[in-house]
Amino acid sequence: MENFKEGWEKVKLDEIINITMGQSPKSEFYNDESEGLPFLQGNRTFGDRFPYFNTFCTNNKKIAKKDDVLMSVRAPVGDLNIVKQDIGIGRGLCAMNLKNKNSIFLYYLLKYNIVNLINRETGTIFGSINKNDILNLEIELPTCYQQEKIAFILNNLDEKIENNEKINKNLEQQVNEIFKSWFVKFEPFKENEFKSSDFGEIPVEWEIDYLGSNKLSKIISSGIQEFKGSKFYVATANVNEDKIDNVLPIISYNNRPSRANMQPVPKSAWFAKMKDSRKLIMIDEYSKSILDKYIFSTGFCGLKCSKDSFYYIWSFLLSDQFDTMKNNLSLGTTMQAINNTNVKKIKLLNPTNEVLKRFNLIVSPIFEEIYNNSIENKKLTKTRDILLPKLMSGEINVSKVEI
Repeated sequence: MENFKEGWEKVKLDEIINITMGQSPKSEFYNDESEGLPFLQGNRTFGDRFPYFNTFCTNNKKIAKKDDVLMSVRAPVGDLNIVKQDIGIGRGLCAMNLKNKNSIFLYYLLKYNIVNLINRETGTIFGSINKNDILNLEIELPTCYQQEKIAFILNNLDEKIENNEKINKNLEQQVNEIFKSWFVKFEPFKENEFKSSDFGEIPVEWEIDYLGSNKLSKIISSGIQEFKGSKFYVATANVNEDKIDNVLPIISYNNRPSRANMQPVPKSAWFAKMKDSRKLIMIDEYSKSILDKYIFSTGFCGLKCSKDSFYYIWSFLLSDQFDTMKNNLSLGTTMQAINNTNVKKIKLLNPTNEVLKRFNLIVSPIFEEIYNNSIENKKLTKTRDILLPKLMSGEINVSKVEI
């Protein structure tokens, strides 16, 4: 196999980076009123490539500069971000930049070498690494010319992924606004006659129904069809909001967890039963990869919908109203969750079939675009993850890449 590593050199990170270790101020300087700089510390969730903030600090001890790469140095070690502005950083984080200023390349360089840093973890309860662990890490460094090209390739893929995510968030917000306009504010039906109900005044032709009652949706029973070969298993831990992980456990019919016992079907909407757990899956007729290759955990409740009710039910599951109702009906002493009996106690409006058909006509193209963008992102993510080690090991020739 040809190797394109002419000009590469083995160096320690100490030779090529500047590093700032985080230090936490006293809690009295924290606020959520956007006073001071955005502030982050360890043991919190990173965004994908860029962090998000809900805390600010007016007396920061350590600053990460715009374009610095953040890394968590305390469990979980190795989470990475790039900061788009100056921020304060506390314990559990460090900020790094390349002395040649190519921080995008540093981000991918660290992603490639992160396992070597994780292997340096110490600590019996909470794993951590220190400044010396980082600075003494030896890596193979491409030439500056190659660094730019490697960063260009990987960054383009990530930017496309991020752009699709932004489009999807915008589309989801549009559907949410349409749902509220139709089924909360009743704006398209102002000329209708209204009647009193448990939900206040509603159009006179509409009814109050219950989730899973068979009129709009039916709860899917556990049990799966026997299959040959292997499938992907989706546990609730493999779903974040309405996104399924790219890497999933592989199971066979005879060698599968006992909870791998829910069969995806067309026109079904799924939610995690656990209280305060927002994990949702939508399966339309075009969701062929899920229908053919996935099995779900019994930690999900599935609702089989009619053609007319499908997008209405899915939009309802996406609403804050549903989250509140599900949480209020969850039971249990330690791990609270809603059961099928209580799912059927969740009230919702049952509009006329004509209204549901009109709603479907408007939102179904939006949801299909969201789905297609998500599928494209899975492919882009897979491509990026395949290319990363090949580019960082010098297996791929980048000399002809045009920037």
